[in-house]
Amino acid sequence: MKRKRAMALLLAGSMVMGLAACSSSEPSSELTGGSASNSSGAQDSSPAQTESGGAESSGETPVLRLATYLHTEQTVALEDLWFFKHLEKKFNVKFELEDMGADSATRVNQFFLADDLPDIMWLGLSTTDAMTYGVSEGMLLDWTPYMNEETMPNLMNVLKDYPDALVASTTPDGKVYSLPYIRGPVYANNTGAFSGTIRVNINKVWLDKVNMDMPATLDEFVEVARAFKQQDPGGVGEQLIPVSDNQNKIKDYIWNALGFYGSGQTYGTNFAIKNNQITLPAYTPEAKEFMQTLNTMLKEGLLSPDYFTLDQDTNRANVAAGYVGIFGDSTLQPAENSWQDWLALSPLSSDVNDTRVAHVNAGYSLGTYVSSRTEYPELIASIIDYMYSDEGGCYYHNGPMKGSADEMDGNGWWIKEDGSFTNARMEADPVATLTNGNTACYYVAGRFDHMEAYRYDLAGVDNPMEYRTVRDVLTGKEVEMPVTDVSIFDDDNWDHHWRVTQTEAMKDYLTFIVLPPVYLSLEQKEEADNYATVINDYVTQETAKFIAGERPLDEFDAYQNELKDLGVEDYINIYKDAYSGFIDATFGN
Repeated sequence: MKRKRAMALLLAGSMVMGLAACSSSEPSSELTGGSASNSSGAQDSSPAQTESGGAESSGETPVLRLATYLHTEQTVALEDLWFFKHLEKKFNVKFELEDMGADSATRVNQFFLADDLPDIMWLGLSTTDAMTYGVSEGMLLDWTPYMNEETMPNLMNVLKDYPDALVASTTPDGKVYSLPYIRGPVYANNTGAFSGTIRVNINKVWLDKVNMDMPATLDEFVEVARAFKQQDPGGVGEQLIPVSDNQNKIKDYIWNALGFYGSGQTYGTNFAIKNNQITLPAYTPEAKEFMQTLNTMLKEGLLSPDYFTLDQDTNRANVAAGYVGIFGDSTLQPAENSWQDWLALSPLSSDVNDTRVAHVNAGYSLGTYVSSRTEYPELIASIIDYMYSDEGGCYYHNGPMKGSADEMDGNGWWIKEDGSFTNARMEADPVATLTNGNTACYYVAGRFDHMEAYRYDLAGVDNPMEYRTVRDVLTGKEVEMPVTDVSIFDDDNWDHHWRVTQTEAMKDYLTFIVLPPVYLSLEQKEEADNYATVINDYVTQETAKFIAGERPLDEFDAYQNELKDLGVEDYINIYKDAYSGFIDATFGN
């Protein structure tokens, strides 16, 4: 644990704030005749830049086994993907490719059980596998000896922008068995980046009719629902449902108002951040506030009397019929025939929380891993480092530019007069995209947050992309984020509208602090899973009783003692310990 904290503390106060503004990048050496560089000027690593023994320096062409699976939209066989042919040419290697198919998890398990791991696993690693086959079994390559400016300069440059990705990739023994996939949050184009757990919409027409402002606190939210119930601004009579909770979004919204962020909630059984600490919301005094709020809303008819049994389709049908004044959902589609009437609600404060905040979903995940038995660790490190260059990231998803020295098989893209990108496949098939001619698995090690801007650099044309600045409400750091689809600001249909209104509601209340993956030993995971099974079921069961009024709220203290008897404090301590490096690095504890 001390080794993990030591690495994490190097990053204290430096939580990633998303992706920074894309800077100009030099074209590849094949296009310019010069040496390739990334946007910081660091040289792309290649086999010629590494010192290695054995076959890597013998003059023979190394052969690397590489296992992956194709993206679901892929229409090209693995062996026909341009990108792997490009890597073979660029790094003077030969790949033995294996497509693991749709059931890749089974194939991965077979590799581990047979102790026959390919040189490169071109897909994401789970934290459980990192602990089992990295920390415990030693079957995975530790990247840390290669994580330096000489061997992996592009990676080291990226980690300056995404230090929390390093924390999330570092196991408790201080090693890194999986290098991160970096995509970064994108402004507005996919508002899933703006916290998918807090999506609540309000009928602005109804709000105006009851002469009330947009709620800013939890109490004001309940008061608006009461006004809808009392005044029936939609004129729907007995069909009126002031608040509809689909996909547990209202539950998440209330927990967030009580001060919990960093993860989604339903009944408070997911670990979250509050007051710079890891907490289990269900085992806090705020859990009583959560229950009281929903109990009040149910008793007063602010929620449907069938609150616990209504399914998603019925909830959405009620919204479509105009019976609902506030609804939580991942989309605005249920109100597609009246989309102009709806606005997204911003995060709320409450009596126990002064800060209105919503977390942005993490712009990274665990990516590529390598066998510890590979004969070519330095070479593989150079190949993976290339994935962190602007050229590597762009080429993996988009392929080469038409007419460039890297093009083969007519697979190049070009920019049309209207500034849009296209290729031969897209011209022949309107459904095709730039990526599905080149990409295997999406979540591989590499940097992909600059790839859109880099295409314009390669083409030598002005970048028409827009950028919006977001200020982290907790840290104050400002981040310039790209808008990859400006057309949504036309706000001319329900799909554009929910993204625009969600963005407007969230942009002033965002934090980029989000809980990363957590590493548990096999013993810890088994213990934690046993606790979780019992505790989560009990919390769900008893919370529903409190909300429905089947159990009086004056028994809340007894309920908390019941959770204590089930081992909740030991359960919490497992995760507090596992997250200690993250908390230290983020808040300087």
